Amino acid sequence: MAISIRRREYDHHTEQVHAAGGERVRDLMLGLNDGLVASLAVTSGVSGAFTARKVVIMAGLAEMLGGAVSMGLAAFISARSQIEFYHSEIEREHQEMRKWPERERDEIRSIYRAKGFSGKLLDEIVAHITSDPKRWSDVMMREELGFSGEFDSPLRSGTTVGLSYLCGAAIPVLPYIFVEPSHGVVFSVLATLVALFVVGAAKTVITTRSWWRSGLESALTGAAAAAATFAAGSLFSRL
Repeated sequence: MAISIRRREYDHHTEQVHAAGGERVRDLMLGLNDGLVASLAVTSGVSGAFTARKVVIMAGLAEMLGGAVSMGLAAFISARSQIEFYHSEIEREHQEMRKWPERERDEIRSIYRAKGFSGKLLDEIVAHITSDPKRWSDVMMREELGFSGEFDSPLRSGTTVGLSYLCGAAIPVLPYIFVEPSHGVVFSVLATLVALFVVGAAKTVITTRSWWRSGLESALTGAAAAAATFAAGSLFSRL
């Protein structure tokens, strides 16, 4: 019975937690959280300064679209730059292997000696790795520089961040379509704080933190942003 329970826990850990903790989930959470907070801050600030519904909605729409495009492109460029850097480092390793093969072999030897290998077994490992240039460079990239060689698609990363940002940013804007800003700000804040709590709690799938603490922190971040911008907008309306 105990073995069966441990087996189920192992399966849950390896198949669910790690599978859910990929780049796509990270990009999704990033886009949703940033979209919610940024849009709430903008709409709260504008609603504190202006009473016209169209002004608040237009400001929210502008933030939604501009933020989604900006975040999506930033994620795309970041992912592409990481891949380009990886390939440049591979080329550098290949050049060093051609120019100073013995020095590079000594680095492989040092790496695996530090892992506890020695004697004939260590010699066989070094010979096996350095017999194939691709295997050799892959090991150097992984062991020396910490690169796994696995990257998410820049297009997919950018699209995920951009669309999730757009979805998150829409939530604070929607109440103003149906309610005047003076009351809409209340519904906007409440809806967004609930959404932020859910997103914060959902992040614990990949962070393993306490779900209620993570959710509360996300909600408090949004509340602080809304309070600050609404206060600024209210002061501006009195000028």
